[in-house]
Amino acid sequence: MLKSEFRIAVALWFSVTLVSAQPAPPPLSTADEIRAGDALLAAFQKSQGFADTPESTAIEAYLQKVGDKVAANAKRKLPYKFHLDPHPGFRSAVAYPGGEIVVGGGVLALMTHEDELAIVLGHEISHIDLSQCAHRVVDSMQKDHLTADQFDKLSIEVFGGPYGKDGELAADREGVKLAVAAGYSPHAAVELLEMFQYLSRDSKPAPRADAPSLEERIQQVRDQIKSEHWDDSKPEQPLNLP
Repeated sequence: MLKSEFRIAVALWFSVTLVSAQPAPPPLSTADEIRAGDALLAAFQKSQGFADTPESTAIEAYLQKVGDKVAANAKRKLPYKFHLDPHPGFRSAVAYPGGEIVVGGGVLALMTHEDELAIVLGHEISHIDLSQCAHRVVDSMQKDHLTADQFDKLSIEVFGGPYGKDGELAADREGVKLAVAAGYSPHAAVELLEMFQYLSRDSKPAPRADAPSLEERIQQVRDQIKSEHWDDSKPEQPLNLP
């Protein structure tokens, strides 16, 4: 081997050794995860200006009641808390680390059954239960060089984004399992996804690389119902919003 080639080989070995010797991502304690979620919820509430009315308080109590039933079978026993953002344009929900979940008034307006609410809450609980939110905290800390004392600098935009195709489909699967275990109909997932499909019929959204299509999500639920031998004809419970 020529001297120059030997020096290059040594340099490459040294650089690989340095990379492999880098410490693993710091573990995130449950207490820190909850603190991160509290900080993100506070930032979300500040940006959206939540209404504090008797009606919203009553709705949040209902969300908590349904959410507690669905979260009862989650693997991670966290203090799940459910909040309302009454804005009609918010047709979704968002999960924050440690158990904080915000449900939009817009998605509630699309529902007719409590089972559909259970499906949405199950999906968001699963983002937390699968530690997807916690991993995103660690990723953000590394990317932005944050410490556990700087959770107020975490971005709500980052946590509002999808968790990739596999992550979202996993949250769908586990969320439906949680809802079914709580006594709700799995067919509610198909109903809700088909509603979104109907609402987007004219816009024809382009396929996304970071999230599954509605067609993929609907097919997965249908396949899951068959493989789990669930009764999708089970009567659904009416939505009982205050």
